[in-house]
Amino acid sequence: MPSRTLPNGAPDPGPGVERRSLLRLGALLAAGGAAALVPAPIAHAATRGRGTDVVTTTYQGRAPYGNDQWAYVPFEVPAGVQRISVSTTHDASAGILDLGIFGPSGFRGWSGGERAGFTLSAADATPGYVPGPVEPGSWSVILGPMVGAADGMAWQVDVALHHGDPLPRTPYDILPASVAGRGPGWYRGDLHLHSVHSDGKRTVDEIVTAARQEGLHFIATSDHNTSSTGVTWRGNVPTDLLVVNAEEVTTRHGHWLAVGLPQGEWVDWRYGPADQGAFDGHARRVHSLGGLTIAAHPLTPAPGSFWEFGLDRVDALEVWNGPWTLDDAANIAAWHVMLCLGKRVAAVGNSDAHSPTDAVGRPHNVVYATSLSTPAVLDALRRGRSYAVESAAVTVDFTARGAGAVAGPGEELPLSFFDAVDVTLNVTGAPDSIATLHTEWGIMAATCIDGSGRGQLRWRGWGKASLFARAEVRRPKPASTTLDQLVALTNPVWFYSAQLPP
Repeated sequence: MPSRTLPNGAPDPGPGVERRSLLRLGALLAAGGAAALVPAPIAHAATRGRGTDVVTTTYQGRAPYGNDQWAYVPFEVPAGVQRISVSTTHDASAGILDLGIFGPSGFRGWSGGERAGFTLSAADATPGYVPGPVEPGSWSVILGPMVGAADGMAWQVDVALHHGDPLPRTPYDILPASVAGRGPGWYRGDLHLHSVHSDGKRTVDEIVTAARQEGLHFIATSDHNTSSTGVTWRGNVPTDLLVVNAEEVTTRHGHWLAVGLPQGEWVDWRYGPADQGAFDGHARRVHSLGGLTIAAHPLTPAPGSFWEFGLDRVDALEVWNGPWTLDDAANIAAWHVMLCLGKRVAAVGNSDAHSPTDAVGRPHNVVYATSLSTPAVLDALRRGRSYAVESAAVTVDFTARGAGAVAGPGEELPLSFFDAVDVTLNVTGAPDSIATLHTEWGIMAATCIDGSGRGQLRWRGWGKASLFARAEVRRPKPASTTLDQLVALTNPVWFYSAQLPP
């Protein structure tokens, strides 16, 4: 990657730690650990040049062993400051130092362990940070040390306050809530994507280009713990692709997608299951804003990623995250148990693409919505009116018929006790695979799909003998950690008792 500079002329710290690398490190860290204490400034220097005063203050501290801790570096900003620049150093052999900042009005940016510094002003900001006026008052750099060394990790923070003439504010474009001329139909989209605003390597323009190449109709930009992605669209909002604003809320006790947030809205991540009602409160707020809550990669076996908040406020589970792995297989098994207990939580599949080598839209969701609009797409996803596929080459038609009615994924089919139900699965684009139909009783039917990629599976059931039916398509070919590969997965059709005539 070519070298870059920050707007203040300092070198950009460049790429940091990938999420999957962070999870591998997390496996070495113990949960818990008290918040690190922050000493008073130990150094102070002022320089003057080119009509601008720059005052730099240095802070030092030491974080103990553990990964569930936060340290705050408070500082005061006097009137006349137009830019804040922060740089950090730490003992990298001891762990990772997450980084962010809050101002008098609240959140102003987060880059996790991806950057060692940033700058922000009314005119511009490092990706992950929110451009806006530098308000006089109390500010705090926030650090999230993830420390694997038994004797802790030393860190240093340098805060530079730039005085000067006021800088012009940079406006951003409002993302359209719909794509014109697109009525009821099946639409393809990826809800979990990362840009340069967190630990991704693509710009939002590059994500849009990749989504178009995959044949997607909608995407959600879900960077870690920041709202900056949503307020940096300027002259590049696509007219042919629905862009949904989102955030991956990355707590130290599980990650979740807040999809459909208004631009500029931010969801906090500094809580755990022991903080009574904290997650529920944030989830209720997302719902009040019209958004969707999705537990992301819930069974990833590493501290910080494994889902610990329960499912009462979750609209969907991300059972398929990027390339198919054993974690995903476990997600689907756990989700199936929930269905058998009658809990209606939708399943989704997303790419979680970070780098250009991660394919956008593989996997993705195919959603039946009344229009290509944010409210319609989110409503369909919430109801499970969707299925997930490995790529745009795959199409699934899954229906159940009985008692004169027909239903698809996420819908209910009214049946009396003696009604027959006929379930049909038609698949295209899935050569050399096996289609299976599942109820709470297990696999009820299966068929092989030959090299043409086209296949059909039929099954006849008996009234209320089952709660639901769902379908899977798998390829009997080993993946990195499994003996097969998932090609497609549908949400269930639910069967319920029709009222009998008197």
